Amino acid sequence: METLTFDSVAVGDELPEIVRTVDQETFWKFAVASFDYNPVHCDKAWVHSARPFTLDSTVGHGMMTAAFMSTVVTKWMLPTVLKIRRASVKFTFPVLPGWTITARGHIAEKHIIKKGDNFVVIHVKADNQDGVVVGLGEYEIAFPD
Repeated sequence: METLTFDSVAVGDELPEIVRTVDQETFWKFAVASFDYNPVHCDKAWVHSARPFTLDSTVGHGMMTAAFMSTVVTKWMLPTVLKIRRASVKFTFPVLPGWTITARGHIAEKHIIKKGDNFVVIHVKADNQDGVVVGLGEYEIAFPD
């Protein structure tokens, strides 16, 4: 793996994508990891009667989608020690079991301030196998060099 420097990256650089296929077991595991046992994620019978989001299916946690998008950024950062200064995510569509989610990102902006304060802005998008966008993210990454 190559160590990243502020000078070695450019606007338009693509980050390696990540692909995750999710199912009900994924949602249950994320519920355990996050302590979020909301029935919209975990209880098929409740969802069938309540029909949240007008869907007849459990849905993935929004923070699961955020974790997929953040993984794009953190995997790109390694092994360099960079700092996430700010992260902002927006969930645009619920994730359903059986979907394959692909998260990808690119460097959208490069800000030259001074050594130790330079940063880039990365835009990340997550979509399903049909191209439905399920999440958007923006991350500010600071470089120590």
